[in-house]
Amino acid sequence: MSDTDLLFMPAVKAAALIRAKKLSPVDYVDTVLKAIERTQPRLNCFRVVMAEQARRDAKEAEEAVARGDKLGPLHGVPVSIKDLVDVKDVHTRHGSAIFEDNVAQADDVLVQRLRAAGAIIVGKSTTPEFGVKGLTDGPSFGVTRNPWNLERTPGGSSGGGAAAVAAGLGPLALGTDGAGSVRGPASRITTLTPFWASSLPSVPPPAPEPITTTTPPSFRSNFAMMSSQPDLFEAFRLSAANRCR
Repeated sequence: MSDTDLLFMPAVKAAALIRAKKLSPVDYVDTVLKAIERTQPRLNCFRVVMAEQARRDAKEAEEAVARGDKLGPLHGVPVSIKDLVDVKDVHTRHGSAIFEDNVAQADDVLVQRLRAAGAIIVGKSTTPEFGVKGLTDGPSFGVTRNPWNLERTPGGSSGGGAAAVAAGLGPLALGTDGAGSVRGPASRITTLTPFWASSLPSVPPPAPEPITTTTPPSFRSNFAMMSSQPDLFEAFRLSAANRCR
């Protein structure tokens, strides 16, 4: 399988190959991380690339496959998280220099559920300051480019994740949308399918431990972005399952 085929493979197909032991999570994540490294100077999709942690998580995912563990529907699949959403021990800068030193103390509930599904987080995607602009740029990180035309914007404020999915830098990206922040990028990068992530509510159900976030729950609606219809169906299935829990 060529790197291009792997990078643009739907998440559902990749997860199925991983479960069948026909695709190594280690190789998959490594291919995505190398593509991020190559394209970051041009596209600037990521505020943080979590290469070391992602490779460690991929190794654990591969070991789980070898042991015959029960695997989640996104087991071994690389995803990116918008820089408004907390990932434990990683900076959540909200696209702003004001939060340059802000390190999340816990995973946002969205991230918890993605991890529970087996997803591997490869990085935090760019967003304009506080996610309040229809372009993805800012003095603290520069300009994020549209992979179809580097002279154009991917839109915003979930432009980093949108550009990453369109460029094959992970088949899924978690964005947020209050006034078109996912819908705008989806209209500019026409291969994207936005899906309202009702499975990943900002206000979580009761949990044994408190869930913390640096983003007020009322600030956003949550969207996943993907580039294929099968991934859309899987997101919808997960949504229905979670809403019935």
